[in-house]
Amino acid sequence: MSVNSPGRPLTRRALLRSAGVLAGTAALAGCGSAPTSQDAAGSGSSGTPGALRWWDHFAPLESLQNATFARFTGGGGPPVEYTLYNPNEQGQALQLAFGSRQLPDVFTLSGLGVPPSLLHEQGWFAPLTTADAIRAGLPAGILTEGMHSFDGALHSFPIFTPRQYETLVWFDRNLLARAGLDPESPPASWDDLRAAARAVQRSGVASGIVLPLQFPDRLAAFVLELAQTAGFPGTRGNGLDGLDLTTGEYRFHDDAFLAAIEFLLSFARDDTMFLASTSLDARSARVRWAAEGGAFFLDGPYNAGVLAGKFPQVLGRIGVGSIPTPDGRAPVLTRPPNDGTFWMSGRSGAVEAASTLLELFVSAEYQRGLAAAMDQPPLDLGVVAGSDAHPTYKRCVQLFGEQVFLGPAVTGRNPRVAAVLGAMKPVEPGLGAIIQGIASEQVTDVRGRLRRLSDEWTAARDAAIAEVGGGVSTADWAFPDWRRGEDYTA
Repeated sequence: MSVNSPGRPLTRRALLRSAGVLAGTAALAGCGSAPTSQDAAGSGSSGTPGALRWWDHFAPLESLQNATFARFTGGGGPPVEYTLYNPNEQGQALQLAFGSRQLPDVFTLSGLGVPPSLLHEQGWFAPLTTADAIRAGLPAGILTEGMHSFDGALHSFPIFTPRQYETLVWFDRNLLARAGLDPESPPASWDDLRAAARAVQRSGVASGIVLPLQFPDRLAAFVLELAQTAGFPGTRGNGLDGLDLTTGEYRFHDDAFLAAIEFLLSFARDDTMFLASTSLDARSARVRWAAEGGAFFLDGPYNAGVLAGKFPQVLGRIGVGSIPTPDGRAPVLTRPPNDGTFWMSGRSGAVEAASTLLELFVSAEYQRGLAAAMDQPPLDLGVVAGSDAHPTYKRCVQLFGEQVFLGPAVTGRNPRVAAVLGAMKPVEPGLGAIIQGIASEQVTDVRGRLRRLSDEWTAARDAAIAEVGGGVSTADWAFPDWRRGEDYTA
């Protein structure tokens, strides 16, 4: 598809229609507000003539982004119109903007849930014109064909380390103490966390835990990570969700997935979950938790940055522990190389200026700013220990360094895989929506539904391989030399 063709908008439909778990999420069109007329304006029709338009979803980076934009403009670049989105809403806004040929000049891909290679084929992106300077500012081996570059042309790059996960156990130290629990010993096992949530609930000081059950993508992330702690030989992200890395087979129906879902939804059955969790996304759930609605909250490292910016009075009473495991042993997780973070619109009329702006995001100054902003950890984890980041954030980064190992990139060994990922049709409903269906009891045969999801992804891959034709097979998704608890460097 050419750059000038908007193509067919990508859609994400929720599985359920129940008022409980999916209030407001029956379809993507109901998930959030569309961009305003100014937000949706394309290059050349922005509120400030000649301004670059930038959309992202990194709330803890708001000050850092504004400072970087000011640095750019002060150095002779055009002004930047910056829109900060709720990650649960940005996908819809991007789809509407693409369909009307009004994408911003630079944007993140939050909420789309499809591989960048597919968006590249549909003409969403433009290549970076300052690729050499950007490559020079990045660590060796961080860029992968089919993820960051296409046909050798660099289109994006990561600004965050892949050594991270989203299922950290955040807790309110005061509420734990008032419930008779030791804030210095956060729960390490699944049973420990359930027992601690019950203790808080029984004490009457708060609910046991707050969960973002309205946000399917976050639920999927939780289960994909929890399944790893239950022994599933896989990872999450970059075309590898649900894959057994040793065989290349989709195994969403593995025992580890069933156990992870059972654990995640056990808080509802235990009656320890904050009641409004069924209507909360990640941000609204965080607000309820910060207001002492619950003792525990599952979230990524960026929770510290959001609290520092929005609820600084809360930071003094907050603690964090690692993802819980079935038996309480130290977790071992695998993450592949990160996708690109920022992408330039294929219809931007300011590609040179936008590419020059993106050079600033590989600088040492920006990496130090990432540590201080406490969003996802920077590529250079070494800058965090000596930064002004809150102790809980430093603890997160310490845990990641001990527990997270680099996995394979499915496109790194055979670039033809990128063409398959681009041709694969997204499977809907996905894992997150199915988890919501299980929570609302509209899905009762859990293993059967997950097996069907595995079969659907297998069929989508087979069809895409046939469409691409030649030079790629399902064996390209198998990494028999991968070892759990080791960085994959082959």
